[in-house]
Amino acid sequence: MKKAQLCMILVFVLLLVAGAVSVSIHEQRDYSELENRTLQQKPAFSYKKVLKGTYQKQYEAYLSDQFPGRDSWVDMAVSMEAVMGKKDINGVYLGRDGYLLEKSTAEETEKEQVEENINILSSFLNDMEKDYGKEHVSCLMVPSKDQAIPDRLPAFAQTEDRQWVVDTLKQKVTTPDLVFDLKQTMEAHQNEYIYYRTDHHWTTLGAFYAYQAWMQKMGAKAQPLEAYRRETVYRDFYGTTYNKVHVKVPADEVEVFHSKGEDSVQVNMDEGEKKAETLYFPEKAEEGFNRYDLFLSGNTFQIEITTGAHTGKTLLLVKDSFANCFVPFLTQDYDRIILIDYRYGKTAVGTLRSRYDVTDVMVLFNVDKFMKHTKLAKLAETKKRKQTLKEFNPEDFLG
Repeated sequence: MKKAQLCMILVFVLLLVAGAVSVSIHEQRDYSELENRTLQQKPAFSYKKVLKGTYQKQYEAYLSDQFPGRDSWVDMAVSMEAVMGKKDINGVYLGRDGYLLEKSTAEETEKEQVEENINILSSFLNDMEKDYGKEHVSCLMVPSKDQAIPDRLPAFAQTEDRQWVVDTLKQKVTTPDLVFDLKQTMEAHQNEYIYYRTDHHWTTLGAFYAYQAWMQKMGAKAQPLEAYRRETVYRDFYGTTYNKVHVKVPADEVEVFHSKGEDSVQVNMDEGEKKAETLYFPEKAEEGFNRYDLFLSGNTFQIEITTGAHTGKTLLLVKDSFANCFVPFLTQDYDRIILIDYRYGKTAVGTLRSRYDVTDVMVLFNVDKFMKHTKLAKLAETKKRKQTLKEFNPEDFLG
């Protein structure tokens, strides 16, 4: 018995050593397409880190992330869990009709961060209403997939209700109607293809229904669905949610709704670093797995779009990535659209406003992404920063 136990221990130790050696001689990877995340690199040794225990944790993560054939092992483990009938794998529900829906829990939410974000955004909206009038300011809150299409969730799925975030925001703004909750709009169309099966974003059709509802709320009439020329650009999209579980589900399609508004657009990204005459960037979408990058070439801090709408209006749009496929619909309504994504920059919004003759302001956030946003502080600085010291006057100094 003791010999058998010693043999098992010896085999285990040999496997550990072999694994460590294979990792050390194997070429390190920076990124996992399968899991859509950066992989742990070999940590630098220091006695200080060892005493704190951080070196050991980092090295353990390094061995796990850089293990040869890791993606295949992860793929195999997930497939086995799916065969065993599990409905929740790696924080993702295996929903009906091939839908993958990220599971949200109260434990993931930092309430202090959420409250701070609500205070910042409500203050911003109140300031914008004072400057432009309530008919020129709106805030669109986009529900996450599990809230928007609950019929696709598996039986007995438990999700966190985030409605309190939108309700609290409405309570804190001077005019509650500025905040447009899109949950009911999305639920009304949940039997249609309004969210990708394998990604957390809404589809272009989902964005269209949001645009249509917003136009109606603003007292205007949107173009009917039939007015757009619809083009399916990709049929092979497997998005960020899929990369967490890698189960066999149908690929998503990425669709573009063409309109006259896009014919004369000029796109200027990050103050001239990249310019284009289109809203769609297939070369970016085809660099990796993320076909959603077709819209506006992915995410960046500032994008300026000029159109041929001739409406005399300029829109300042504070957004996250959900706005990327929503923006093309707006090209019929504004001569200029200034997009700002505070995850990628920190210029105060007051400074940005001073550069453009803004007539309208819109905020478009996914509720989940808004709750986890950590870089909204500059949204509170709604006025251009003034000099704190008076200009030196020699006559005053000499009396």
